[in-house]
Amino acid sequence: MFTWSFMFDFDGTISPADMGHVIFNAFADQSWRDIDEEWIQGHIPTSERARRQFELVQVGEHEFLALIDQHKVDPDFFALVAFLRENGIEVQVVSDGFDVYVGRMLNAAGLGDLPFTSNVLRFRGDEIVLEFPHERAGHDPRGGWKGEAVRNVQATGCKVAYVGDGMSDLSAARAADLLFACGRLAQCCEQEGLPHHVFAGMRDVHDWLQVNTVATSR
Repeated sequence: MFTWSFMFDFDGTISPADMGHVIFNAFADQSWRDIDEEWIQGHIPTSERARRQFELVQVGEHEFLALIDQHKVDPDFFALVAFLRENGIEVQVVSDGFDVYVGRMLNAAGLGDLPFTSNVLRFRGDEIVLEFPHERAGHDPRGGWKGEAVRNVQATGCKVAYVGDGMSDLSAARAADLLFACGRLAQCCEQEGLPHHVFAGMRDVHDWLQVNTVATSR
C-alpha cells in the first residue's frame, strides 16, 4: 500500500472565490483582466502579472484585510482535512496566490496548522510589496513550481493526489498520481487526455474518497 499526500490549490478550490479576482474587482480598474489574459495564454509569469495588477490597486491595509475577512473557505474543507488526517494522509496547500489571505482564511476556518506554500504579500505603509520565492526560470510561467512541489513529494516515495481548478495547477496536474479538477483545469485535462475526477466543491472530493481507495494510482 502506498503512502499518500494530498495537495490542494487555494483560489477557486479551497476558497470558492478566486481571491485575486475579489481584490482586483474591489480595488482596481478592469484593465486587470487584460493582464490576466496575458498570463492565461502563458505570455507572462505570475510575478509580472501580479506586479502589474497590484500597481492598479488603491487600498490601505485595514480595508484590504476587511475585504479578505468577508470571504470563507469551502465549508466542507474542514471535514475533508479531518478525514484525510484520520487516515494518515498528509495534507498541504500550494497556492500561486498570496500568504496574506491564504493563512488568514485557513486560520479563520480552524485550520491554522495546515502547512501552505504561496507567494508573499506585505504592506509597507500604503505600499504593497510582493515576493515570489518559488518562481524559477524554465518552469511554466503559470505556477510551474507546483509541478516541482509534486515531484519533490513523489521523490520521498509518496503518491500525490492533487486538487485544483486553474492554469496555475496544470504542471501539478500533469505530475500527480491522482487528480481532482474543475473549471479551466478540467478543460485542459480533457484537451490533454489527463485522467481526472471532476468536482464542484470539497464535498465531492470527500464523497469520492469515502467510496474509493487511494491505495492505487489513477
